[in-house]
Amino acid sequence: MWSRRGLFAMAAGAAVVTACAPEQPGTVADDGSVTVAHAFGETRIPAPPTRVVSAGLTDADDLLALGVVPVAVTDWFGNEPFGVWPWAQPRLGGAQPVVLSLADGVQVDQIAGLRPDLIVATDAGLDEQTYRRLAEIAPTLPQSGSAAFFEPWRDQATAIGQAVFRRDDMAALISGVEARFTQVKEANPQFSDASVLLLDGRLTRGAVRVTGPPWRREFLTQMGLTLADPAEPLIPRDRITEVLDSADVLIWTTESPEEQGALLADPVIAALSATSRQRHVFTDKELAGAIAYASTLSWPVVADRLPPMIAAALN
Repeated sequence: MWSRRGLFAMAAGAAVVTACAPEQPGTVADDGSVTVAHAFGETRIPAPPTRVVSAGLTDADDLLALGVVPVAVTDWFGNEPFGVWPWAQPRLGGAQPVVLSLADGVQVDQIAGLRPDLIVATDAGLDEQTYRRLAEIAPTLPQSGSAAFFEPWRDQATAIGQAVFRRDDMAALISGVEARFTQVKEANPQFSDASVLLLDGRLTRGAVRVTGPPWRREFLTQMGLTLADPAEPLIPRDRITEVLDSADVLIWTTESPEEQGALLADPVIAALSATSRQRHVFTDKELAGAIAYASTLSWPVVADRLPPMIAAALN
């Protein structure tokens, strides 16, 4: 199964085919269809879909945010019921979607058996050949650009909103998320004087990995904080003290008390100024998952739960 940290570390890419985007993307045409531009050209969806397969790791959140309950969800990590995390579970409304996996690639045959009228695969790592196979089953929405996994959250959400004929509703959801982070900044003026690092919750061969890709850390600057991110995503052991001591607060996306304990038991981490000054912020599983999913449904969880933890560390 794909791990959260393993996928963040991937430098996956996809060929980009130049396509002429519609003048107003996501506009319903005279024939009642919508056309969405993406990495491999464009996809025409003839009518609002009713049987949507979520073939990517995180795209189910954006579907559920719009009230579109997929007939299948792709599980990522966490072993959550039906591959859906707590912030999105109520939106299933009792539905029990089929659970797919990307462990051995996209399950094309199983998806075909579900008789979808739309396949959303914005976060499935599609290459063009797999996209073409899926497109033979139903209109398929792959990634918008060159990032085969984890394209910027606004890009993914916008494309999904267009594909399910809810462009304006999705735009409102995105604006709502932006407003939440702005409210955090206004409510915490002390954040303007603080620098932070967002880090994986465990060491990688003795090194520390900055949680990425870069757009995933952008929410911290929206909340008024300054990123102390180093140029490299993996901080080698001989530079951990130098780099991590440059930040006022270290945010570790840990998923369990055991991961927290393992970090503090490491002699290099134990000797950091953040340790002696109690400037570590350790997330639990749900908060780590919300940061990882970076969706219109998970970002509000981050905006609610993380700022008080940062404020406590600064105090």
